[in-house]
Amino acid sequence: MAIFNTDYYTGSDLYSDGEVENRILEIVRTGKPLEDTAERSFPVLYHLSKVRENILSWYPFRKDANVLEIGAGPGAITGLLCAKCAHVTSAELSHRRSTINYERHKDCENLTIMAGNLNDMEFPDKFDYVVLNGVFEYAGSFTKGPDPYGSFLAKCRSYLKDDGILLIAIENRLGLKYFSGAPEDHTDNYMEGLKDYPDNTDVHTFSKNEWIRLLEKEGLSRYRFYYPYPDYKFPNEIFTDSTLKADGFTRNAWNFNPRRFELFPERQMAAALCAEGVMDRFMNSFLIEAGTSPILRDPDAGEVLYAKVNADRGEKFQIQTLICESGSGKSVIKAPLNPDAADHIRRMHAAEQAMKDSVLRLGDETYPAALLRGELLEDGSCRYPYLGGQSLGRMAADAADLGDAGRIREIIRAIKDLIQSESCKERRVDARFEAVFGTASDGQEYEMVCPANIDLIPDNVFLEKDADGQMKAYVIDAEWVFDFPVPSKFILWRAVNDIYSQHAHIEKILPQEEALQEVGIGKNERQLFWKWADHFERGYVGANRLALYARSIRKADLKDLMWSGEDVRMTATLYMDLGQGYNETDALHTEVVVTDGAYDVTLEIPHPEKIRSMRFDPLEGCASILDLSSEEAVLQPVNASLRCKKGYEFLTMDPAYSLKLKSPAKDASGESVRVRIHGRIETKDVYWALSKSQELVGRYRRGPAGAAAKKLKDLAKGMK
Repeated sequence: MAIFNTDYYTGSDLYSDGEVENRILEIVRTGKPLEDTAERSFPVLYHLSKVRENILSWYPFRKDANVLEIGAGPGAITGLLCAKCAHVTSAELSHRRSTINYERHKDCENLTIMAGNLNDMEFPDKFDYVVLNGVFEYAGSFTKGPDPYGSFLAKCRSYLKDDGILLIAIENRLGLKYFSGAPEDHTDNYMEGLKDYPDNTDVHTFSKNEWIRLLEKEGLSRYRFYYPYPDYKFPNEIFTDSTLKADGFTRNAWNFNPRRFELFPERQMAAALCAEGVMDRFMNSFLIEAGTSPILRDPDAGEVLYAKVNADRGEKFQIQTLICESGSGKSVIKAPLNPDAADHIRRMHAAEQAMKDSVLRLGDETYPAALLRGELLEDGSCRYPYLGGQSLGRMAADAADLGDAGRIREIIRAIKDLIQSESCKERRVDARFEAVFGTASDGQEYEMVCPANIDLIPDNVFLEKDADGQMKAYVIDAEWVFDFPVPSKFILWRAVNDIYSQHAHIEKILPQEEALQEVGIGKNERQLFWKWADHFERGYVGANRLALYARSIRKADLKDLMWSGEDVRMTATLYMDLGQGYNETDALHTEVVVTDGAYDVTLEIPHPEKIRSMRFDPLEGCASILDLSSEEAVLQPVNASLRCKKGYEFLTMDPAYSLKLKSPAKDASGESVRVRIHGRIETKDVYWALSKSQELVGRYRRGPAGAAAKKLKDLAKGMK
């Protein structure tokens, strides 16, 4: 049993989330996991979510270590520390929070919980690790003196052995999300940290350079920065200086603050800052590892350069992927996060052995292709060689940068060929498929593959030279290889969706709709595939449970502030396909002044005889109701949801029309044609769009209309 020490408790809880902590205590006493409760409040999520452990689940603690956890709270990471280290002492000012921690972890025989003021406590020995997870920023409220943060850091150092390590997880006051429109995490005021907390002495976070000065001043000159993404509270990726790169930040970053704005897309800006080599200064959080002596590692394990932690899933699928570097070079480790997930790793390893080698046909080039196979280790993890080559996903993104739609088509066709290399005779899905992906549609026949790697996506296919110097294609990640027939079109649809999700700018060069049509995936099939993907993600894997707690993000734009009286300025864009698809190079941007809802713009279209098709975007960044017309052209809504009395309702932030000229008549110069577009416009916010989409789902629950309505709802949610 754990030890609960109250000798230093003075009878007063100075820090609390209020009555919700009593509900948290009731939950942990029942022993129910968070996902089995009806609670949806943020404090409950924050204190009880297993995703909180991601901040250190990957960290290579010494197994014989003695750990001091300062400010343990209700024990979000206490159980993890107990599982990885020999003994843990958890100090917490609040008796109620200490009680919650004890009820959660009372079966841990290597745990001592101490309630009371840390400054009053005495410890018989020093520690191998001192851990502060979301604590250091409050030093100004509980440490006296002119330099409370320096004093508290010195206090933390005093608890360490000579070769001990301090681990601090904390927000970066210059985090990119604060520039984008997130309130400061502790005060809920906008840009307060960016302004260096002008009126606040109780809480303070620090930039990277400020941290370096703090550490070196207190003699903690051996330090390393890790970068949790999206932050240290609910991280799903951990980067280091060697792995921060422009094509990272690929996973969902759920928002839990109802006051969150988005002035610009954070992921897109992160990619730009990575490309400039300065993203380490703007990561939303830090995990800082510091000591007075060189930080030593197990020579076999080496340094962790990157971690992807999948804890937001069902227990049996919770694994993590690490990129490690030791004296023998880099390797990739896939490891279970709990005993139940060990079977998942073993199944992955077995699936790797069952897959056949193939060939990759990329344009005029052909390469041998093979699934990368790993070595199953005694601890239940699987080790793989590290691939330093370029993925097909990266190649597609680079092709988009160059405006090369043909190369993107070649990559999609190459993936299609790889998928079909495992073709089988079956033509209908069976009960095994339906157990994983849900009910199929009326015995429809498909081209099938078996075994089926449903994650055969461009980002998982690498070109690299083998030991003999020959270029070869390697397919990584056999996590979702199944030994029953799966429609090849479904796998290809997942691959196309993934490439556009991870590399959004490809849309400008080769629209996703066009890419799907070219590989023969129709709209009706897509509706069914969305249904299968949703069942797989939520019903089978149990993924993205944090989404239940997510809040909408209100998109904003500084141009929304450009008004005079009732006038609003907007930007209209005409995209012209000159043979390379729609792209920014072949686009006209025109400013429109809308007065009392009246919309009127004239477009000067050059060389209309060279244009294959045109798309008109009347505005950007708002859902809207539009009633537009033109005497010179036919306007047809592309992505409107339905017709109403006022016009067409667009539940998207990017309403669009197809535009076709009624007559090719040119002006006197013979080089252009003028088109006037006019009508009425009502701009709407994301909450209107969400409300309307939910209304449609309620109205059309069954059949194709219901599937379309659900897709509208998903689309509107994507505007968060």
